[in-house]
Amino acid sequence: MGIKEIAEKAGVSKTTVSLALNGHKGVGHETRMAIIRIAKEMNYRVPGERSYALPQHGVIVLAKLSKHGLILNEDQNTFIVNYIEGINQVVKEYGYSFEIITHSLESLTPFISEMKSKQPKGIIVLGTELSSPDIQCLKDLSYPYVIIDTYFEQLEADFITMGNIGSVYTIISYLVKRHHTDIRMVTSTVSSGNISLRERGFIQAMNEYGLTLSEQSLIPVKPGFNGAYKEMLAYLQGGGHLPQALFCFNDVAAFGVIKAIKEAGFKVPRDVSVIGFDDLPMSSMMEPRLTTVKIPTQHIGALAARTIVEKIIAKTKEAPMDILVHGKLVIRESVIDR
Repeated sequence: MGIKEIAEKAGVSKTTVSLALNGHKGVGHETRMAIIRIAKEMNYRVPGERSYALPQHGVIVLAKLSKHGLILNEDQNTFIVNYIEGINQVVKEYGYSFEIITHSLESLTPFISEMKSKQPKGIIVLGTELSSPDIQCLKDLSYPYVIIDTYFEQLEADFITMGNIGSVYTIISYLVKRHHTDIRMVTSTVSSGNISLRERGFIQAMNEYGLTLSEQSLIPVKPGFNGAYKEMLAYLQGGGHLPQALFCFNDVAAFGVIKAIKEAGFKVPRDVSVIGFDDLPMSSMMEPRLTTVKIPTQHIGALAARTIVEKIIAKTKEAPMDILVHGKLVIRESVIDR
């Protein structure tokens, strides 16, 4: 593989490729980085793996916006760090600086005002706790932005996030293959875009497999370990039905649910199989080790950063797009055959 093939794929001349790979002047920064990326993808050794001085094109902001902190809290720090790593790597590659801002607010107005003052080149919004009206308020931003960790399909905005419905379908499909027919979902009393989609995925999958659904199929608990633990314990001690399997809306809830199940005198997975969502580090260390869905959050962060850079470079407003990245089921010991 040589310069000719790289030039053809990049749509530039061989001279431009040579200048870019050898660190010479005469090539724009974005073009140079695109050529280097193509060269590496084609297994072409960049001369000396040169470290090029990157111009600072401005700031790209990751805005961590919480409304109540019940879902977006320290329990999810590992998840958020992975987003940050993916974003940071791409932002640096393209010569932008990266800044993280954190806001706990009831209204997005103060955040939008701050962005007008800060004047970033682009914004990545961590929208975990944002509602549909909140997302619509983001239209007041005068800078390119994308939204991660939530999705509202009825809204015209750039969403890059996990494929919740498909991932939950994978969970129910796996439980059915392990001969579970009595399945319920532990959901949250505090809704979010992700949780609503997981509920929808659960209902769709149950219907598709012809499994029984009722008002009791969704068991609501307060978000967080303590909320899930206390409310599941009260549910079981109050005579609540223990199904063959429980799908919990996230791993933190699953941790609390499993503690409650044990204290109520039952065993996981002998009496009930449990599946979570997120694959937090504790999932592989608890007893039993938790079967869960792993979301490629670092990849989502990188996609969001590349999308923002492309928007900045294009300088034109394109039609909004949705990118859903599917998770992978991580099979451990919290599920057995029935």
